[in-house]
Amino acid sequence: MNAEGPGGGQGGVRIHSGLRVSGIRRKAGCVRDCIAGNCRIPYCAVMFEQLFSKRGLSLDRLKSFLEVAAAGGIARAARGDAVRQSQFSRQIGELEAFFGVELVARQGRGLELTGAGRALAAVAREQMLGLEDFRARCEDEPRVFRIGAGDSLLQWVLLPRLARFQELFPRTQLHLFNLRSGDIAQRLADLRLDFGLARASILRPPLRHAAAGEVRYALFIPQRLWPGGRPTEARLMAELPWVTLGSDGEFMAQVLAGAGALGLKPAFRLVTESFPQAARAVHTGHYAGILPLHARSDFPEGGVRVVEARFLKNAARKVVLAWNPRLLRVRSGAEQAAACLKELIQIGP
Repeated sequence: MNAEGPGGGQGGVRIHSGLRVSGIRRKAGCVRDCIAGNCRIPYCAVMFEQLFSKRGLSLDRLKSFLEVAAAGGIARAARGDAVRQSQFSRQIGELEAFFGVELVARQGRGLELTGAGRALAAVAREQMLGLEDFRARCEDEPRVFRIGAGDSLLQWVLLPRLARFQELFPRTQLHLFNLRSGDIAQRLADLRLDFGLARASILRPPLRHAAAGEVRYALFIPQRLWPGGRPTEARLMAELPWVTLGSDGEFMAQVLAGAGALGLKPAFRLVTESFPQAARAVHTGHYAGILPLHARSDFPEGGVRVVEARFLKNAARKVVLAWNPRLLRVRSGAEQAAACLKELIQIGP
């Protein structure tokens, strides 16, 4: 039996005798015919049949799985809600039963994704992003882009340039996250971030990146602390009260190694968690600081002396704008946003 859809003949959809679609019996070999192009039934009528042939797969279960994966454990994701915790555990068990593999493994008091779990999380996040993007477009909502960077890059590099970005993309909403480079790389890989400014050295495939410049460091000395004349670096480091960053062990190690190689002994009096905090300390006039050169925009002209010390050269870091190429496939406007950010974000001295 042949049946013709609207338009009949050439324009109709032929249904093979014995095939069931949405309740009609399926003819053996029809999937092969569809793949080969010998069947004019829409392939989606049969290509997803195995996904819906048994219970256990749903958007809600996948959402719960992603929440647990992001939190690193069921209890953490449930935030003390016993009912929610039980629901998470049941839904992950149902997903494991559906796919026939372990998705999580206990690691101390938390959970760690297995290889299959990481693969499912990547697929699920990509599909959820695409669906959420489609929903937002249907409801004419602004496109949301999430950008991660360290505190100093957010304050002195990103924020001054984002107004121009939103002039070019007026229907956007930007979410900024203060993150370390390692966290940025992980979130980009997991599609929990759209773009990131990070050290080039920590990025690994499949992440893509474009050069954003080099962050160099200098001595920022308030005028009231300047000893006068042409003081040596040794005198400056030994006599002035210094503030620096303490939350980045690699940076401090490079600073101390460079200073030690020249026989310098910095007199650190204040250690902060971020460069913007250190800059605020310099603003008080009571501390000199080791800061990124691009922090100069934070100080009034003539307010500080900026000295590019020799021992800070090895502390310089190449910074890149990074993204996941999978993002460009599923996010509307992501490719254009990436191109614009690459042009706008260029770090100069």
